[in-house]
Amino acid sequence: MLALDGESGNFKARIRKNPRYIDLAKCTSCGECVKVCPVDLPDEYQENLATKKATYKQYAQAIPGAFAIEKGDKAPCRLACPGGLNVQGYVNMVKMGKYKEALEIIMKDLPLPGVLGRICPHGCEDACRRCDVDEPVAIRDLKRLAADQYDCRKIEIACAPPRKEKVAIIGSGPAGLSCAYHLARKGILSTIYEALPEAGGMLRVGIPAHRLPREIIDQEIEVITNLGVQIKTSTPLGPDLTVEDLLNDGYKAVYLALGAHKGIELGIPGEKASGVRQGVGFLKETNLTGKTEVGQKVAIIGGGNVAIDVARAALRLGTGEVHIIYRRTRAEMPAWEEEIQAAEDEGAQITYLSAPQEVLTRDGKVVGLRCIRMELSEPDSSGRKRPIPIPGSEYEIEIDQLIPAIGQSAIEGVTGLNFSRWGTVEVDAVTFATECEGVFAGGDLQSGPWVAIGAIGAGKEAAESILRYVEGRDMAEGREPIVY
Repeated sequence: MLALDGESGNFKARIRKNPRYIDLAKCTSCGECVKVCPVDLPDEYQENLATKKATYKQYAQAIPGAFAIEKGDKAPCRLACPGGLNVQGYVNMVKMGKYKEALEIIMKDLPLPGVLGRICPHGCEDACRRCDVDEPVAIRDLKRLAADQYDCRKIEIACAPPRKEKVAIIGSGPAGLSCAYHLARKGILSTIYEALPEAGGMLRVGIPAHRLPREIIDQEIEVITNLGVQIKTSTPLGPDLTVEDLLNDGYKAVYLALGAHKGIELGIPGEKASGVRQGVGFLKETNLTGKTEVGQKVAIIGGGNVAIDVARAALRLGTGEVHIIYRRTRAEMPAWEEEIQAAEDEGAQITYLSAPQEVLTRDGKVVGLRCIRMELSEPDSSGRKRPIPIPGSEYEIEIDQLIPAIGQSAIEGVTGLNFSRWGTVEVDAVTFATECEGVFAGGDLQSGPWVAIGAIGAGKEAAESILRYVEGRDMAEGREPIVY
């Protein structure tokens, strides 16, 4: 290209180069890189190396050189991950049996590898290029394999020197833990305030132990506290602890990461009867105490993972019958297919295209449920089929406990902020900053009930914003919103 020289006023020729991802000054074509490269040589090369018909140095000629390598965009799997995880890096390390190195790659981007290896909905696999050939790489399971094979508490986490600024975090769920982890790596230590008697938020009280063992949560929280993060349990946000109090106590910023612990009601007659309880409450008591009151004939309303978790937990607690009632078909059911199949295998009965109309009671207690059959309309503008009641198709079932699991909202107690019509705190899409100076929000409180990896991604981004905030830098420069 030609460029005008400002001093001489003459045009000079310049060669535009693409960026190199190999240091040309250090490369001697020795072939040693071939030995450790996670990219496999073709089979014929491997055979010749094994039989010593050729050397690594000779085959270095067959590896793309510095001038043949071009860096394109990030891989689709990484772009699909709200946490921006380097998927190809750790997958290749697992393939080579290098579990420690795989965890080191994972934990550069996020904490809780063993947790995510069990409960992540793995949207990265939907984006995997292998889908165009046969089936996706088992990205989530490979993460779990690495975490199960090597104790993440032994991974050395590189942290910047400690700074004097302190941050308060409300909630020890995935968003709060992620924010604390990334702040600690930047040298900013935080104190997490948790309303529950144990840390973990919805990871601990919203997911049964058969899906997420408690020891996995404990070990991975230990990684974060080992960095200097403090967690104060049984300390809820409220009259005795306000955001204003925390800012006045010397915290430079506050990150609100409260989970969606409040269930949504069905809005049908009889819902206040004895024997009706929310699915999130059922799971919370079960997960904290190991037991809860369960009926002999239980009906669960909903089609998400919470409904399935409740069903499988109830069966483990000794219920006689479990009926899951869902208003659409199995194809529209948001729960994972593997979880649906597991619930059926364990004895849960699922009724599709049905919705509750009224809770039947006697002396104030649940004795039955009146339902109505549904049919699906043509797809609406969003592409989803709407369930429509079929007149005259009402029927009744005998139950002694009803557990709604149709959705959740963030718990109350946060004041002084702007809320959307969905009950979520309004924040800047890039920085997660609220309209209150020094106050940030993420996780379920900001997004509504969502997946753990989304909350972890939000916590990571909030940590970057808080660092820039305390340093007086532009919080949005060079950043893009998380793709939900």
